Amino acid sequence: MAKSLKSSTGRFVAGLVLVGAVGGLMLVIQASTEQKSWASTEGTVQERLKSGKSVSVKVEFPLADGTKQTATLSENGPARQPGERVTVRYDLVDGRVVEAALADNDQAHWVAGGMLGVLAVGALFANFIAWAPRPRPE
Repeated sequence: MAKSLKSSTGRFVAGLVLVGAVGGLMLVIQASTEQKSWASTEGTVQERLKSGKSVSVKVEFPLADGTKQTATLSENGPARQPGERVTVRYDLVDGRVVEAALADNDQAHWVAGGMLGVLAVGALFANFIAWAPRPRPE
């Protein structure tokens, strides 16, 4: 394996995986940080929607101006039942909600960030192997 990793194709692939993993990790961190800066409020689960393996919840929540908003949000954390109170984060642009998410939705960011972090460390190690100088014959 180490011999093929030291080839020009192996070096290219190792570099490409490293760049992809670091770029993906940066996107996950940026998305998580952006979502934490959104306004938050308490909402009530109206209904639970299941489509295949994915589960969503329809949540009604009040905005800062007093109006009520209903949104269908992805459920990545614990199972929520109708009538349950949840914290909702939302992003307003010109007085309209453009994005919303459950506040306990951070698990997806942690999982994706952890996986990409492990991939980045592995790719970094592969690059060290790929670019290490070849031993000189004696």
